[in-house]
Amino acid sequence: MQRTYGHGWRSSRLFTLATACVALLTETLLYGFVVPILPHMLEIRLGQDPAQTQNLMTGLLSIHGFVTLISAPVIASFTDKTANRKTPLLLSLVSCLTGTILVASTLNLAALYAGRVLQAVAGSAAWIVCLAILTENAGEGNVGKMMGLSMSFVMVGTVGGPMIAGTVLELQGYWAAWSIPLVVLFFNIIARLIMIDPLHQTASQASSHPEGSSTGAHNHTEDGTNNTETSPLLSPKTNPKACHNQAASSSSSHFYSIMLREHRIWASLANSITYPILLSGFNATLPIHLREVFNWGSLPMGMILFLLQIPSIFFGPLSGWLRDHVGLRYPTTIGWTLLAPFVCLLGVPGDRHFPWANAETLGKEMFISCMAAIGIVLPLVQGAGFLHTLLVLQDVESKTPNIFGTLGGRSKAFAMNSVGINIGLMIGPFITGFLSQTIGYFYMNVILAATCLVLSAISFTLFDNSNPWKKQEVPE
Repeated sequence: MQRTYGHGWRSSRLFTLATACVALLTETLLYGFVVPILPHMLEIRLGQDPAQTQNLMTGLLSIHGFVTLISAPVIASFTDKTANRKTPLLLSLVSCLTGTILVASTLNLAALYAGRVLQAVAGSAAWIVCLAILTENAGEGNVGKMMGLSMSFVMVGTVGGPMIAGTVLELQGYWAAWSIPLVVLFFNIIARLIMIDPLHQTASQASSHPEGSSTGAHNHTEDGTNNTETSPLLSPKTNPKACHNQAASSSSSHFYSIMLREHRIWASLANSITYPILLSGFNATLPIHLREVFNWGSLPMGMILFLLQIPSIFFGPLSGWLRDHVGLRYPTTIGWTLLAPFVCLLGVPGDRHFPWANAETLGKEMFISCMAAIGIVLPLVQGAGFLHTLLVLQDVESKTPNIFGTLGGRSKAFAMNSVGINIGLMIGPFITGFLSQTIGYFYMNVILAATCLVLSAISFTLFDNSNPWKKQEVPE
């Protein structure tokens, strides 16, 4: 077969994984990039009343989660029907580029909301497709480490977005700030155009060989599933009777009805919902809170978010390694338990009940220390819902092979957690914004801390403590 230029490195697993990680970085960068710029956009460019800034910010941040909540199952259903991951990635890029230009250039609220909608659809597609690529190409025993590494890229985007936006906006101006994500998107589309999906390539080559040839016999198991180095971790053998009886179960409706009967899935979703509530709550309330308490502008705000999430870049792979070796239960439980006191203490600086922690005394030092501590602990809970859902899916598929069809239900599993994450992104700004305005920032943090303790108990009770990525032996 005639090979295209650079076929070896373009179809290599390393380049494929790198492309997926960069795509995740781009989408998360764009989600948080707008946070420090929103007050400027709303008050200066759109001329909105500053008294309405908090409510408008809450709505613009929440709509991202609402749109993804609707689009994720549709995108997952499409993704599970195609082995080619490159096309969905390119479609997500087009939507993301269009939405970003619309957000940056808008002069009215309607266009601003429309741009956020397009960014949300693109982000949902990128998350589902990229996580499928990462887990399919990670190899045996490396899923936890790969997810940890990908979460480091996510944190680079999450950190880089607000920090770069706030810094460049204050030092160079509005359009200089928006030029950065547009350049990142340009290089992203080049990488996606260059990429050759190795799994899709393997499947195409295998289908071109006559049945019974040496290549076909080597690359396929009895049920016709590719059996390569980058194949899914479980490739159980099935019999024709099982495939016939279970053919009807491969639809989306059957997938969700079967998986949602598992109480372990609800524990996964609880983790996936609560984590973004914390982060989106910080994004929605910190700009106003820090301006009122410490008189900090967009540059200090960007640096604070940088301080919150920079530890995850370095501790993410370490957390993944830990999960690969000891399972999910204990790291996740410890993470939620440690978050509770730090989140509670975060509300102390600037509160009238604690005059010893105001802006003139220990308030700034205490606030910065708590943000740094939260950033160090976050990798222990980040992505736990995704990983546990994948573990439950493998358990279900090992007991009933081909229950979700020959391509499996991995994308739908990610879609469930994507829906959970975006429920958190949607309700997080509303909940934290409402609590901050009605009962105060300190008591809002107390409620968030109590929620962390509840998640700690749920994770300890319902998460599996076995090694989730160890190759399982399936009897003949």
